Amino acid sequence: MKTLEKTIERNFSPEERAEIRLKSKEKVAAIRLQQVRKSHHKTQKELAQAMGLSQSALSELERRPNITVTAMQRYIEALGGKLVIKAVFLEGNEELLI
Repeated sequence: MKTLEKTIERNFSPEERAEIRLKSKEKVAAIRLQQVRKSHHKTQKELAQAMGLSQSALSELERRPNITVTAMQRYIEALGGKLVIKAVFLEGNEELLI
């Protein structure tokens, strides 16, 4: 991985590196959501229908590097789950936020 980072640093401008990082985050986000959907044996079309979206809108949602909590909650609930967000503080306290 260090070699890739060095290659990018040497061969691309700061603007190009920022674009590369953004595209990488988008791909990782898409892969994570796709993995969740696929592990529940749902196609984009099936999940989109359950969410009241078009397949193309769901595809776009899965590719976003940042997704709102509301959108994530709808996504998870359409798969039959429940979204839980937990805050963990340095002193060890935990709080459920959703």
